[in-house]
Amino acid sequence: MHKYPGLNLKKILSLQKSSNPFGDISAYKEIKREIINFSPDIVHTHGAKSGFIGRYAAYKNKVPIIIHTYHGHHFHSYYNKSMSSLLSKLERKLAQKTTLIIAISKWQKKELTEIYRIILPAKVATIPLGIENVYNKTDALIQRNAFRKKYQVREDTITIGIAGRIVPVKNLKLFVQVAEILLRSASKKLRFFIIGDGVLKKQLKEQCVNLNLSYTEETDENASLIFTSWIEDIMPVMYAMDIVALTSVNEGTPLSLIEAQICGKPIVATNVGGVRDTLINGETGFLIEPNNPHAMAEKLNLLIENDELRAAMGKKAMTFAAANFSRQTEVENYSQLYASLLSQEKIVCSANQNILIE
Repeated sequence: MHKYPGLNLKKILSLQKSSNPFGDISAYKEIKREIINFSPDIVHTHGAKSGFIGRYAAYKNKVPIIIHTYHGHHFHSYYNKSMSSLLSKLERKLAQKTTLIIAISKWQKKELTEIYRIILPAKVATIPLGIENVYNKTDALIQRNAFRKKYQVREDTITIGIAGRIVPVKNLKLFVQVAEILLRSASKKLRFFIIGDGVLKKQLKEQCVNLNLSYTEETDENASLIFTSWIEDIMPVMYAMDIVALTSVNEGTPLSLIEAQICGKPIVATNVGGVRDTLINGETGFLIEPNNPHAMAEKLNLLIENDELRAAMGKKAMTFAAANFSRQTEVENYSQLYASLLSQEKIVCSANQNILIE
């Protein structure tokens, strides 16, 4: 990672999101080898598959402290009921071998402890995500103008963006449906951006064709919807947007909504998972029930047509996000947590403490 040159990284190439038993076995062996060589006092895992394989390897190799952060979960809307039930049972078993679970929102903790009963509340700590607040008004304006110029967006056009993987759980077909509604009804010029990529992009393009919605993957100024694919530096995108949306049917704590608010953008999002903990409903954005295109179109149109409301909610959003999702606060929370757990295990803290993060 170029931002942290002193960080020692080892990529496990066999650890992939796709289901591959042989690859998973290979990943387990590689992680086991790293644990034996590194001899960590703490193993801290993130993500579903890496969390499962990493925690099991840590447990089998007697790592004193095993921590896992849930950034989301697969207990609904990803698989059928049988598979979701099996995953829940496996997670409960693995939770028994985990020292501590980190939830990144209050609602996520409720899901883990009360709704899906994965783990007891005493073994869960809540630490919200943190991002660096690098907002500078002059830089923001420069980056906004550069992005809009690249995609040939006129200054009198309202831009509405959504960022994420183009996969079923993100429900981006709802975003396309809402775009079509608003392009027919709004009095202002609009352009919609999908920032990301994934297996359902072809289906979204077909949906655009069926709705007579013009789209592009290039820089056509006449296209109503732009597919940008992945953009590594998301901040210029957020500066260029006027409103940011989220249409998911299941979420942990969506980073895109925090980033949007840090950049002073109001949001309209489906009320799922930990989304409710990332905004103030009615003040920094609006929550709507999932799969309701007309409700989402109504709230977006309210922001589109009212410049003062959009500016006021954006200003409030920036203040709220800066106060509640600080990177420094997140780092301090984890530092204190590690020290506390090491102390409980009677492991002396030192500058070169061995912590393996997966």
